Order: sequence, then structure tokens, then C-alpha cells
Amino acid sequence: MPLPRDDSGLLRHGALMVVGTLAGAACNAGFHMVSGRLLDASAYGALVAMLGIVLAFSQPMLALQNTLAHRIALLCRDGRRSDVPACFRRWLPWPVLLAVPLLPAAAWLFRAPLGAFWNTDGRLVVLTAAILPLTMGMSLFSGLWQGMQSFFWLAFAPQAWGVVRLLLGTALMFAGFRTATAALSAQFAGVLLVLLLGGLYLLRLPRAPSPAQALREPGPGHASSGRYLVLSCLSLVAYGLLMNLDTALAKHWFPADAAGLFAKAATIARTAVFLPVPIAAALFPKVASDGTLPPGSAQLLRRALLYAGLLVAAAAAVCVALPSLPWLILYGPCPADLQSQAHLLVRAMTLAMGPLALAYLLLNFEMAQNRFRRPLLLLPCALLYILGTALLRAPLALLSIPASLLSASLLSLLLLSRRP
Repeated sequence: MPLPRDDSGLLRHGALMVVGTLAGAACNAGFHMVSGRLLDASAYGALVAMLGIVLAFSQPMLALQNTLAHRIALLCRDGRRSDVPACFRRWLPWPVLLAVPLLPAAAWLFRAPLGAFWNTDGRLVVLTAAILPLTMGMSLFSGLWQGMQSFFWLAFAPQAWGVVRLLLGTALMFAGFRTATAALSAQFAGVLLVLLLGGLYLLRLPRAPSPAQALREPGPGHASSGRYLVLSCLSLVAYGLLMNLDTALAKHWFPADAAGLFAKAATIARTAVFLPVPIAAALFPKVASDGTLPPGSAQLLRRALLYAGLLVAAAAAVCVALPSLPWLILYGPCPADLQSQAHLLVRAMTLAMGPLALAYLLLNFEMAQNRFRRPLLLLPCALLYILGTALLRAPLALLSIPASLLSASLLSLLLLSRRP
């Protein structure tokens, strides 16, 4: 029987995105292999907590990516590719330019209380605040590549920060700078490289014959761009909290050594479970619309869910059945006195995060359709997660985080599930 045709390119582009993500995951794993071995438990816990903050806030930054990708996808659909550079320059870069000086300055002013809150050096918090707006800029270029369906660029250019972080971070730590601040500085340099690559891509795009005229033309979706940005930001804030807040919660509520152990388990689970998440990036521009369901969208969503579900199940099965294997690969042999707790945390966090990988596909499908009623329901789910952890941390200790996250992630998946 002949195989079904992939005229949409979803599987081909999804596979390209997964390959790019695997390359990034390999760099991420290598970075954690080095930092997890060379940094002490307290420093590693602080590093992963700050990385968790960057990841959590990169989700609302994805609102910029989605807004730009949605608008560019509609421009390309209408044959207006030459208007894309003007669209990019006109509307979205201003938040980055505003945030680049303001966030680090505010963090510097409040470095003492922020450092005390996270039980870490205030300088590390300032560096994290400097990375956040640059990561926002990286999301903008990802939106450009996504909206134009330049999936090779989208798959591999953003991984440049992971390569730089691995190489530079390893060099710094082997040179004797074995601090969380040194390791995070390597990420700062990597993000700068991605911004340079994005600028080079933008210069290659054809311009409209009359840029001034292009700027006066509203184009598709212009009137609702502000609304789209705000609603997608709220939706992605909620998802970002669900997806990445675990290590920050552990760092805040539990002792440094316990938080460091949890950070390693959560990193293993996150690396495995979220490998198929990039399929959502391939799906998004193919189903983008102004609120109506384009023909074939439901079939594309089912195909994407099946593809992602198989990958999630395979990755989760390895972590649940053989938690010692990814731990050995990333961090070396686990100390005998901590082995039971470490393996339990890997299994618990893998199961808790699993539903969120599929929820991300459904979330992106809704946002691509310019529908936000269901995505906004993730806000109470995130609140449930934080409150649940606070209430359960006394009787369950570290297990309070995966227990609360599992409840919130299952509820999120249920709320986002629908027949398109």
C-alpha cells in the first residue's frame, strides 16, 4: 500500500525541526555533563535555577515570535513576501530595544534582595536579567524564520547559542572559573551569535519596490496585532510557568543540595520529554488563519499529535524504565546514598511533564487560528501548580513539585483538547 503523501511538508519539516532540536539537546546535554561534574551542588543548583528563569520568561517572549510568525505567514500566503522586512522592522523590535538596558539596570538596583530570594549571588541574577531581553530578540528572528517557513534556518540557527555555551562554558570551567556566573556568561555569548545570524538573514530578504507604500498598507491582521500579542503573551506565560518553573521553586523552597539534586533530575526529564515540541513550530505557519479553520488543518493537527505522541512515549519510557542511564550519561554515577531518591525524581518529573509536550501542540494550534479562549485557561492551571506545590511541600518534600505539576499538566491537556 502506498504511503500517504506529505504535500503540506509537515512531517518533513517536523523531522528537520526535531533533528535541529536533537543537535541542540546534544549541546545542552554536553553542557550539563560538564557543569554538573565541575560545579558543586550549590553552584549547579543556582545555575539551573537561573536557566529555568530564562526558560520560563522565554515562553512569553515566544508571544513576540508567534505574533510575528502569524503576521508573516499571512503576508506570504497573500504573495507579499517583499513586505516582510518592513513588517519586521516596523512593529516588533521596539520591546527588545527598550528592555535591553532596563532589565539589567533594575536587576542591578535590586540585586541584594533578589539574590537573597533565590539564595544565590546577586551578580548571577543581574546576568540573567541581561540575557532575558536578548533572548527576546532571538525569538523575533525565530518568528521571522517560522512565518516564512524557512525551517532549515529555524531548526539550526537558534542552536548556535547551545554550541557556543558548550564550548565557551567548558573552556571557562576547565580554566578554573567554576562558578554559575561563568557558565551563564557562555550562554550570553551564544545568544549574541544567534542575533548576528538573524541580522544576516534579514539582509538577504528582497525588499518591496516602495517601502514607504508598504508601510502605509495595513496588511492582514494589522488591526488585531496588539490584541494577538497580549493574549498570546498571557497564554505563553502560563505555559512557561508550567514547563520551566520547577527548578526555581526547588531553589526557593528547599536546601541547596536538595535543589541541586532535583535540578539534575528535572533537566533529564525536560530534555527527554520536550524533544518533539519543535513539531509545533512546523505546524504553526501551515494552519495560520484569521480565525477560520483552513481546509486540512484538522488532519494536520492529528498527524502532528500522533508524531509527537510517539516520540514522547519513547523518550518517557526510557527515563521511567532506566532512569540510571540518562543520569550516568549526563552526570556520571549517582552516589549510592542518593540513588533511590534521584531515580524517583527522574521518573516523577518525566511523568509530570509528559502531558505538557502534547499540550504545547494544541496551544500552538489554537494560537495559529487566532483563538485564545482555551489557551487562557492555562493561567489557572499555572496558579494551581504553584499553590499545590506550596501546600504539599511539607508532607511530600521535593515530590510536591512533580505531584502538583502532574495535576496541572493533565488539566491543561484536557482543557486544550478539542475537535477542530
